Amino acid sequence: MRTRWGWALLMLWAVSLLTALLVYGQRQLSLFDPDGNLLHLTTAAEFDTQLVKVLNQASIKAGTIVHVGTSSRCYCESLTTPHQSELLNKLGTSYEMVRVNVEDVPELQKMIPAVPALIILDEHSHLRYLGPYATGYGCFTGKDLVDQIVGYTTQSPYNGAVINTDAEGCFC
Repeated sequence: MRTRWGWALLMLWAVSLLTALLVYGQRQLSLFDPDGNLLHLTTAAEFDTQLVKVLNQASIKAGTIVHVGTSSRCYCESLTTPHQSELLNKLGTSYEMVRVNVEDVPELQKMIPAVPALIILDEHSHLRYLGPYATGYGCFTGKDLVDQIVGYTTQSPYNGAVINTDAEGCFC
């Protein structure tokens, strides 16, 4: 009889633990563009050039990987460090990494719906990518987008920017 109670308590504990992890994990997931604002902005023909102009006014030059974060340093930003290193390694020395707090550039804050976000300008100041680094729980159990982003960045000829608004992961 004691053994049955022991197993029953063990099962109850395991189910409770898994439920708590699932609930916590769901709270970490959010949409990158929940209201579709960025998606709507990208329908304008001049969106790419407007974004590049905003970045140039913020002293961001061609050949830059822009990490868009927040001054409050949300937890999700710390998860992007391996992705940043991998991007720099794969894109080589022709790119530099720059960090921009979205609050410091009001025009950018109107465009970017969530952080951390990634913007890549190629060596000709063409916008190549705008969106998240990865998707999934904590942005490390889902899909790592680094290889795709590198492909978009190095694709020749330039066919326009890839703007990823349809992502679910750890965003602030």
